[in-house]
Amino acid sequence: MNQHVRIADKIIGDGQPVFISVEVGTTCNGDLDASLKLIEAASDAGADAIKFMIIGPEYFMSDRSVVYEYECASGQRHENMFEMFSGLTFTTKEWQTIAAHCRKCGIIFGATVDYLPGVNLAVELQTEFLKLSSWDTANVPLIRKMAQAGKPLQIDTGPTTAGDIDKMLGWIRAEEMDDVILVHCSHAKEASGVNVRSVPFMKDVFACPVGYSADNRDHVADLAAVSLGANLIEKRMTLDRTHEGHHHIKALEPDEFADWVKTIRRCEAMLGDNAIKPSAEDLRQKEMYFVSVVANTNIAAGTTINEKMLACKRPGTGIAPELLPQIVGRQAKRDIAENELLTWSDV
Repeated sequence: MNQHVRIADKIIGDGQPVFISVEVGTTCNGDLDASLKLIEAASDAGADAIKFMIIGPEYFMSDRSVVYEYECASGQRHENMFEMFSGLTFTTKEWQTIAAHCRKCGIIFGATVDYLPGVNLAVELQTEFLKLSSWDTANVPLIRKMAQAGKPLQIDTGPTTAGDIDKMLGWIRAEEMDDVILVHCSHAKEASGVNVRSVPFMKDVFACPVGYSADNRDHVADLAAVSLGANLIEKRMTLDRTHEGHHHIKALEPDEFADWVKTIRRCEAMLGDNAIKPSAEDLRQKEMYFVSVVANTNIAAGTTINEKMLACKRPGTGIAPELLPQIVGRQAKRDIAENELLTWSDV
C-alpha cells in the first residue's frame, strides 16, 4: 500500500496535516436541503471533506422486517431498518446537486457505498474517495468493485482482525489499487474497548495511512488518536441533535464541530517533532531563571579567588555553574561587587 494517499489536493500520511472528514451519511436525514446546509457548515468549520452514504437497502437486506433499536434525544427508538435506510436515499438528480454544492463550497465529496450499482453512481458523481463500511469488509464482490473504480479507498476496520485486513488488502492489490486508508472504527461501549493503539499498530503492520472514526461526541479518543499518529479523523455532524433519526444524538452541531476542528488542529500543532526542542519562550525564560556564577562578596582587584567567594544566582546570562571550578584560583583583574555576574575578562 502507498504510505501517502492523495485525495483531491490533499495528501494523507505521516508528515502531513490530519485530514478531517465530516460524517453525515445518516444525519443528513436523506433530505436535500439539510444536506446542503451540512455541506456549508462543514466547509465553514474548516473540514477537508464531507462523507455521505450511497445506500441501497434493497441490495443488501434479505429480511425487510428487521426492527432496529437506537438511541435518540427522547430515549430508545425502534424503527424498521429497511424503512430507515430507505429514508436516507437520494435521487440521481439530488446527488448531482449535492456533488455540485460540495465543489461550490470547496470541500471534498466522498461516499460510503454498500451495494454494487452504487459504485457506478459514485463514479458518475465524481466522488473524490470511496469508503467501505465496517460491515462490508468481507464483501469480496463489493471490495473488488470499489478497488476497480480507481479512487482512494477508506476502510472502516470495525470488527476485523489483522488477518482479515491482510486478506482484504490482498483483494484490493489484485485490482491494482494501492491508495488505501485504514480507519480504526470502534463501536465499544466501554473505554477500555476503544483501543486507540490500533492506530499505530496498523500503521506499523500495513505501512499505509491510518485514521480514526469517532462513534460519539467525546473528544478524548479523537485527541488520543491524533497523538498516536492518526492521519485522518472522522466525526459526525448534525444540524439538530434533538432530531429523532439515527446517530443525531452522537453528532456535533455546527458550532460544536467548528470548535472541535480547532481543538484537533491545536492538538496536532502541540505534537511537534520527534525530538527535544525547547520553545522560544522556554529559551527566553532560561536566560532569566537559569543561574550563573556571581561574586558572593566584594572581591578586590588582585585577589586570588576561592570557592567561598563565589555563588550561583539568577540570571542565566553569565558563566555557567559547571565552569565554577575553572574560576577558583584565578586572580580578579578588577574590583568585582557582591552579586555581580562574573565574565572571563574579570579573572
